[in-house]
Amino acid sequence: MTEYSEQLQRQQRDREQRAVLLERIRIARELHDVTAHHLSVIAVQAGLARYVLTTDPETADQALRTISEVGSEGLAELRRLISLLRPDDDEGADARTDEPPAPGIMQLPVLIERVGLSGTPSRYTVAGRQRPLPAGIELCVYRVVQESLTNVLKHAPGSSVDVRLTYEPDHIRVVIADSGPHGIPFQRTSTPRTAVAQATDHSGAGVGLTGMRERAALYNGELSVGRKPDGGFEVSLALPLEPVEPVSPGEYAEIHTPL
Repeated sequence: MTEYSEQLQRQQRDREQRAVLLERIRIARELHDVTAHHLSVIAVQAGLARYVLTTDPETADQALRTISEVGSEGLAELRRLISLLRPDDDEGADARTDEPPAPGIMQLPVLIERVGLSGTPSRYTVAGRQRPLPAGIELCVYRVVQESLTNVLKHAPGSSVDVRLTYEPDHIRVVIADSGPHGIPFQRTSTPRTAVAQATDHSGAGVGLTGMRERAALYNGELSVGRKPDGGFEVSLALPLEPVEPVSPGEYAEIHTPL
């Protein structure tokens, strides 16, 4: 009986250690996505502000405001994630209640708008019958869009990007497609593409794509990434949902935000 009890205890410890490891991996993935995106936007905006500081003070001021907003938002997200690592005591519990909730689909317009302000013309389309989604699904969609936009800023400066979110009867689908590094030039300013490209020059190891695939697998979803025939890049994510009745033509809604 003693040997059996010891075996049960070992199995319990193994389960606990595995749970801790998986949680650390999840938090590490979140930290990667948060820091990569916010720092990329800050780098692009800083390069833009420096380039137009004397010739276009209004644009430079807008870029600096965006840096301030993105920096504050990034710090808030980092605090929320770090709070998950605190001991589960009264002080830690009180601190967690003050942290902002995880981002979701409602925050996508702001995320995409900021990319547009960085010199990447952006369009956001929502189609289908919108409905509440589980928090985990919303966070997965948000992070995949965020990572995809980060990759556009890093690897395809000067391109345009189109984000389409579709509510289907049994899936939520999001497609992020860019026009490639030789796409539409900057429209808001005369900043050459090289100015922003230099601000985000780096070498990546594909960690972001791996993280997106892991997120999709967590919710039994499907993720496809690859080049488009026109030279751009496309990321497509589909996550299963509880089925609902298909929308009739009169109920079908489509919302656009222009490039």
